[in-house]
Amino acid sequence: MRHTIGKSRDQIEMYSLEDMVETDSPVRQIDKVIDEIDTSYFAKAQTKQTGRRPFNPKDMLKLYTYGMDNGVHSSRKLERECKRNVEVMWLMNGLQPDDKTICNFRRENAENITRFFKEYCRKLFQDGYIDGKIVAIDGTKIRANNSKRNNFSASKIDRHIEYIDNKIAEYLQEIENNDKIAELEERKAKYQTFKQSIKDGKVSEVSTTDPDSRLMKQGNNGVDVSYNVQAAVDSKNKLITGMGVTNEPNDQGQLYKEAKVVKDNLGLSKMTVLADKGYYKTDDFKDCHVDGITTVVAAPEERESKDGIILTKTDFKYDNEKDCYYCPVGKVLSFSSEDAKGFRRYECRKGCKSCERKNDCTKGIRRVITRHKYSGYAEQNDKTFQENYELYKKRQLLSEHPFGTVKRTMGIRQFLTRGLINVTAETALILFAYNLKRLRNICKNDNKKDGGNSQFVHPFASFIVFCFLFRGQNILGRNAPVDTEFIAFLRSLTGAFVKK
Repeated sequence: MRHTIGKSRDQIEMYSLEDMVETDSPVRQIDKVIDEIDTSYFAKAQTKQTGRRPFNPKDMLKLYTYGMDNGVHSSRKLERECKRNVEVMWLMNGLQPDDKTICNFRRENAENITRFFKEYCRKLFQDGYIDGKIVAIDGTKIRANNSKRNNFSASKIDRHIEYIDNKIAEYLQEIENNDKIAELEERKAKYQTFKQSIKDGKVSEVSTTDPDSRLMKQGNNGVDVSYNVQAAVDSKNKLITGMGVTNEPNDQGQLYKEAKVVKDNLGLSKMTVLADKGYYKTDDFKDCHVDGITTVVAAPEERESKDGIILTKTDFKYDNEKDCYYCPVGKVLSFSSEDAKGFRRYECRKGCKSCERKNDCTKGIRRVITRHKYSGYAEQNDKTFQENYELYKKRQLLSEHPFGTVKRTMGIRQFLTRGLINVTAETALILFAYNLKRLRNICKNDNKKDGGNSQFVHPFASFIVFCFLFRGQNILGRNAPVDTEFIAFLRSLTGAFVKK
């Protein structure tokens, strides 16, 4: 039977890494983009007078970005890729750092990596790929490097202590099991230490492997020890223009924090932010309004009363000038008190007793309406939401797509690092790789519209270079030395074949 036969392994051939990497390979984009970004602030990677030279932070960032883009996340796997992957060999210029060096770079430069992502977002802004006018903010949960078994809440600790007490009572009846009792007493002391930390208010729960991680609800209605990753997506090209990581399970309270990061990083005077109802918080609306950020956030649905009450808060009209509420029958609910969180109470002390609709309004002595002192900013957001509902419907298309790409295409399901600072740096690398992936698609679509590919030289231009290198300097009857004059000449030749 006849088959296609490959080359002999003993045959000697002349190859270069440049020839083995395709001209349109994504690895070339990674190399070019990172080379153009300043990394002089990576102090840990600075060359010293004595000792072994460190790796260039650009090379390490290229390696990590390539790994994130191709589903190779761990330092040990990246080490192997440096020895067997032709694209990585080309990208690293043959350098082969070991797994410990790769891991230490990310750990020792966590804050610098986060800064690197911010500076790249500024570069995208300067190049016109993002404009910061309309930004959609959303969050997703990504598993932490901490199992549920090593996460303890107050109720879970109580169950463990109760189990241990019962076991100790059983073992006390058997003299030969005293060693078991000592082991259980040690475990009990550990759990009591965890419980004391929660009781003192230091933490709400204890994770022993990654202390900063928390138990959070997942999209599949399950729970897992995770981090809450926040991303701000620009509407112009759907590129991520800001990010953050928190161990708060809820998105509430993250709106202004993430919007301000984007606004300050890009130097914007004003911007519009889209977010779902999970971000609805009055304090954030006030801070955004003061900082020139327009919010378009959906309001949570009004909950139905379980007590059969018919009249809801929306049936009461607020008078801003007199600072009071009017109930459906015309009675006045005046301001009575304000708590430490800024919630103000309005009630009618005498009118509710003789009201004919009291049973429809409250089951207590009188009806009390609460209103936050900054509720005017929330009402302004609600009005803006109604006026810009069509704009708000674009939120899901903007903010949900990156998370789907990160989890399904790039394979990021769990963090490899531990601690909030390190996890933030890992997230910066992940989203930086996502932006490059997205940018490739943008350039590819633009080139199709233009009828050509602006990133690569026409084959005839490459043929001219080949002739010059191997047939001498006499090209088309013109002698050109290998200096700036020749470079200008070569550009003039290739310019006719390159789409500008």
